[in-house]
Amino acid sequence: MATRYGFKKFRSLVATDLDTLRAEFAQMRVDLDATRKQLDGMIAVNEKVVADLRVIDDRLVHMGREFANQIHELSMGIDGLEKYADSISAETVAELHGAQARLAAEQVRYEIAFRQDLAEIADQLRRAR
Repeated sequence: MATRYGFKKFRSLVATDLDTLRAEFAQMRVDLDATRKQLDGMIAVNEKVVADLRVIDDRLVHMGREFANQIHELSMGIDGLEKYADSISAETVAELHGAQARLAAEQVRYEIAFRQDLAEIADQLRRAR
């Protein structure tokens, strides 16, 4: 009979332990679901940032092309002026050529710096994941 009493006590302990484990697993599921929701939110935010960066990059490319086209047109206009230039105008045309070259170089520097900034932001986003 003592064995039977011990079995009931053991069975009661096992039932209690199982209930405790069930409660812990249920809490773990709740925590896991909450963590998944947070991760989904973070991924959505990161994807939006990446999409925004792509839009900015596309706009930069478009603006760079437009600016390059304008510099080219300016160069053609300066070349046209050069044909009709006298000695005083020749100096002005030479200054215009120099200014045009500086503008083109500055535009390239800004575009490179901006692309480096975009690359750093994208790299930070990758590391954050």
